[in-house]
Amino acid sequence: MPRSRGKRLPRAREHDVAAIVGKRSAAARAAGKPRVLEVLHSFAIGGSEIFALELARQLSMQGIEVLCASIEAANGPLVKRCADYGLAVVDLGIPQRDILGRNGLSLRLTRRLRALDLDAIHLQHFLGLHKLGLPARLAGIRRVVVTEHSIFDVAQSRAGRVRARLNWRLASSVTVIHQSIKDYLAGVIGVDPGRIEVVPIGIEVDRYHRRDRAECRARLGIEAEVVLAFVGRLAPVKNVPGIIAAFLAVQARRTHRSRLLVVGDGACRSDCQELLRSHPCGYQVTLLGEQADARPFLAAADVFVMNSSSEGTPRALLEAMAMGIPAICPDVGGIPDMLEGRGWLTRAGDQGSLQAAIEFVMDNPAEIRVREAACREYVRSQFDAALATERYRRLLAG
Repeated sequence: MPRSRGKRLPRAREHDVAAIVGKRSAAARAAGKPRVLEVLHSFAIGGSEIFALELARQLSMQGIEVLCASIEAANGPLVKRCADYGLAVVDLGIPQRDILGRNGLSLRLTRRLRALDLDAIHLQHFLGLHKLGLPARLAGIRRVVVTEHSIFDVAQSRAGRVRARLNWRLASSVTVIHQSIKDYLAGVIGVDPGRIEVVPIGIEVDRYHRRDRAECRARLGIEAEVVLAFVGRLAPVKNVPGIIAAFLAVQARRTHRSRLLVVGDGACRSDCQELLRSHPCGYQVTLLGEQADARPFLAAADVFVMNSSSEGTPRALLEAMAMGIPAICPDVGGIPDMLEGRGWLTRAGDQGSLQAAIEFVMDNPAEIRVREAACREYVRSQFDAALATERYRRLLAG
């Protein structure tokens, strides 16, 4: 996950927590209005962070009081979005230097959670459960829900797998965004399959459009060329340098110019910049950095592209498809189901496969157009935000 480069949030003081608690009136308690803490990994922009924050907004619109916090105390663009949505942000003060505290053994953290008077806590990734599961249980929080978005964080290390095996019982419910993640958690980690619920990501399709496509392309100086776009973290698991290398290799042997837009930031940014400095076609790739709203850049694109080694159901891909943008993506996680007849699959880790797909869409732009309506309809029918929100409302609020 990316770490924000912004200012650090001040550590929450006890009277800050008391002020939050004071807002929950006796009448609200008597009426049974639930209070839920939505915990993001960080306040930087990422797929699971956007998922959690949009769910918090939707639950709040249904009359549930939702507070937001993060595992990392860093500031970021999503803090402002919380304010825009009317969601209070709480600094949990998770210990960073205390080895026991940062691994979930903190009486101070337990007291802070108890003071918040919560009915439920919703955590993203098993890392969140590792850090907050035990304090939440000791604080008497009845509903502890964890959502896993990918097998990557659990599977990448033996320590991650051991933590998951030890901690999954701390959750009252485990949700996953795709069946393949459930299969892994049940088959490899040993999580009781009866405790795992598959809840697809919800997308409010009408919020994603390309009605201003011409204006978005004009602002970026794009004319008639085919435009590819990536949106996400510049992290090793995403292998964005591989996308850039494949695009440049294809473009070097073509006479018609194309463009690649890269929206996001992270540890691999310097690798991406180095590729562009050393290639004569580097000017055809634009690194746009982290953007609070990626929609205008997607609106300018013709094809979405990913190159990850591990995914579940990528939110950025769903947003692109909701806008009618077909995609080139690797055959990992839930992506093959998503792209059936709606895009082009590549073999994960195979640069030749990625180059071939990019070259095909550049040579056959008409093939892009015929998939647009199918992409929109697929997201509308399979990833309805109202249905997903209702399932989480039952898990978190009863």
